Amino acid sequence: MKLTKEQLSEVENLASYFFTPDEIAIVVGLDVDDLEEELFDETSEAYRSYQKGKLKSKLELRKSILTLAKQGSGPAQTLAMRVLDDLESRQP
Repeated sequence: MKLTKEQLSEVENLASYFFTPDEIAIVVGLDVDDLEEELFDETSEAYRSYQKGKLKSKLELRKSILTLAKQGSGPAQTLAMRVLDDLESRQP
């Protein structure tokens, strides 16, 4: 399945709002099974667009958490420590 640049952009945008692959397929007008197959292929442009959208939002969330944590927010500090602990547990 070959997606247009516009479709890839829309996949990235919708993924940034944490839409599921099924929801994205419906909004973009793609076959759900075809899009899911593309998203399992780590070499596909659709996979990269989907991941890029999710990761951009993840970055923004982490920035917000760290900003709030540095300002003294207890819940944000707890979340920041969880993220840090998770990251450190994944490193060799």
